[in-house]
Amino acid sequence: MELAVIILFVLSIAVLSALWGRFEKRRAANPKPEAGASSGADGSGGARPARPARPRPAPAATGTSPQAARDAAALLSADQHRQIYAALGQGQPVKALKLYAMFTGAGIRASGAAITNMAAHPQPYVRPIPDPGSAAKPDTAKPDAAKPDTAKPDAAKPAAGAESEAVREEEISKWAQQLRPEDFLKP
Repeated sequence: MELAVIILFVLSIAVLSALWGRFEKRRAANPKPEAGASSGADGSGGARPARPARPRPAPAATGTSPQAARDAAALLSADQHRQIYAALGQGQPVKALKLYAMFTGAGIRASGAAITNMAAHPQPYVRPIPDPGSAAKPDTAKPDAAKPDTAKPDAAKPAAGAESEAVREEEISKWAQQLRPEDFLKP
């Protein structure tokens, strides 16, 4: 009989604690709307009306998009792109953030957002496409004698070096396409 009394006493304390916790949660969610209304109706109080709750910012993971990752990667050269994805692949997002900020001149928040997007949506390096309209304007401004001079250094370059660079970029692009967001999570 004594054991039953002790068990009932402990259960009653547990039930009262649970009810009190629920009451406190509700009270915290609705901060005294009745008290402010009664003092305002009285005219004697100077209580302010309850302020609506401010919306909280969304977590960073929901703000990622493939387009934002493409835009962030478009600001990088091939070598910069390789260095940033190498840092991400090695599990060093802070290093990648510092590199991105240094390469682009962007702030910490913008760099963090860009690195988050690039980690969540890996992008292969894409060479910038020259604008046909802007390329035509300098050619028309230069005399015809200058055109062969600019073409000679390009023709003098060895094709093997350009070919090996293209192969290297292709390998990096294949590597970047195989990256998954899970690869950047620390165990």
